[in-house]
Amino acid sequence: MAEPKHAGPALAGPHDPPADVPRADILFSSPLVVIQTATAAGYGLWMVLGTSLALGLYPDGRGEVLVPLSIGLVFASLGLIATCLRLKFAQDWHGWNPSRRMMPTVEGLVAMANYLPMLALAGLARGGNDFWATRLTGAILALCTLATLVFTARSASRQLPPGIAAVANTQPLGRTVSAVFAGGLWFWVCIAMQNEAPLDPLTPWRLGLLAVALALGIVEGMRWRALRLLAEERGVPDRFTTGGAAARLLVGRVGVAVLSVGLPCLLLVSHPVGRLLALAAGLAALSCGIGQCLEQRLYGRAYAQLVVA
Repeated sequence: MAEPKHAGPALAGPHDPPADVPRADILFSSPLVVIQTATAAGYGLWMVLGTSLALGLYPDGRGEVLVPLSIGLVFASLGLIATCLRLKFAQDWHGWNPSRRMMPTVEGLVAMANYLPMLALAGLARGGNDFWATRLTGAILALCTLATLVFTARSASRQLPPGIAAVANTQPLGRTVSAVFAGGLWFWVCIAMQNEAPLDPLTPWRLGLLAVALALGIVEGMRWRALRLLAEERGVPDRFTTGGAAARLLVGRVGVAVLSVGLPCLLLVSHPVGRLLALAAGLAALSCGIGQCLEQRLYGRAYAQLVVA
């Protein structure tokens, strides 16, 4: 996951220079948002898998472990791959550019720590997942992914202007919750594609995923409320409460909420059977990913409008 190094000038008052606008575009640019969303989903998938293995709730089978590990590996490594390819929008990976410095940053080391239990878990997957070492490694993987999401989010929040400190304070929680929800949906895809037996629609992890969706809605509401409070401090609350811009913003928020949370929850509750199960799981995961990307872009546009107000 690529993280920008500098946040640009702080928000000091209602007459900030327009130089802040390109910085907002960089923070919420489409390629960077896609990579951050995919990376968070990869960590979330590893977290859900590790937790399931640690609690002994995951079905036996070597493929049942290797498939989610592989999908999470692809997602979690996109930012590092983009940085190694020297793509313009990915100048560093957790503050580290391998072509410029040999040693990674602390954030990079925390992120790289996930690969050790991931590889160990791949080696321990032999068909039976009740082995104590497998369960212990799953717990370590879950803890490593949680530490990565929280630690890197705190680092990113310190790079934001101090005028949106309220947003930055909720960022670790918001990023963790959204990652768990997206990763849980991809976990559902893996189960639906590999398990031929019918699944109980009231499995604990499915109910837990619905609870995470509720928490995600609350956290996103806190995030938008923090931006509205900042608008009131800068004397431009009308941009978020009245007029055509506010109406378009409301429509956009409802639309992305339907994609990121509404449709996946509907598919979780309906729980189709047979071949439709894998299709529904895949549709829920893709809808959530697209919705989370659009949510970040919508928030970025609102933030950029506030900066130039």
